[in-house]
Amino acid sequence: MQFPRERLVLYLVLAIILLVFVAGLAGYGITFKSVYEVLILRPVNVIVSFLNRIYISFKNYFISIRDGKALIEENQKLNYYIATLESRLKILLGYYYENAELKNLLGIKYKIKYNSIGCNVIFYSKAGNFLIIDRGKDANFMVDMPVIYSIDGTTALLVGKITEVSSNVSKVTLETSPDFRVGVKNASRGGIDVAVGNGIGLSVVRPSQIISDSISDIFVTVEESGLFPKDIVVGKVYSINKLSTIENEIELKPLVDFYTIRNVLVITSYEKE
Repeated sequence: MQFPRERLVLYLVLAIILLVFVAGLAGYGITFKSVYEVLILRPVNVIVSFLNRIYISFKNYFISIRDGKALIEENQKLNYYIATLESRLKILLGYYYENAELKNLLGIKYKIKYNSIGCNVIFYSKAGNFLIIDRGKDANFMVDMPVIYSIDGTTALLVGKITEVSSNVSKVTLETSPDFRVGVKNASRGGIDVAVGNGIGLSVVRPSQIISDSISDIFVTVEESGLFPKDIVVGKVYSINKLSTIENEIELKPLVDFYTIRNVLVITSYEKE
């Protein structure tokens, strides 16, 4: 195939111009190597450097995500360990306080002149005003046996009395029950009266002209009731309501938190004076 004469002349002219241009560049010290570096190598290096920076940025981003995820997982593990330790601490504290209660209960037997048996509270009904304890006929319990509690092993606090007995559990009607009655007196001012449960505490109607009761006075049992030993703490005065010119209604608040106690003492017998 032959090129047309005009095209051949054009190619020769272009070749000559290119040679002249290259010769001119060479005259100025410009070589193919320098042209390659300027026109190809440098742009490529710039592009490669840019892509490398993008790669490093993405790499650091994903590393931070990975490290952040690992940190979150570690924090979750630490939170789980903390929750576990807190649960164990609560259990240990429960054992500690229960042990202290049991020691107090054992101490009562020597410091208070009652024959008594310690029991565990297995159920509490606030609405029904009763407890269920884990001893019954197996411990020779009987209806009307007094039930007490002590914080320090020396002071007996009234809980209530046994009202139902089965083979290995008993129902204790609390002193706050509307069905509960107990003979009481003001520990510091005297006077014998009957306290009646009202669902949240006890009420005592007393002659106002004979005895002057005050807020925070302590009321205790009297032996005249024939059921409870004397001087068991029944409650503390938190309200005094005037019923008439001669009578006041004294409201007593129990000193026992029935919701939190775990052990009680059932008095099986005591020496009457």
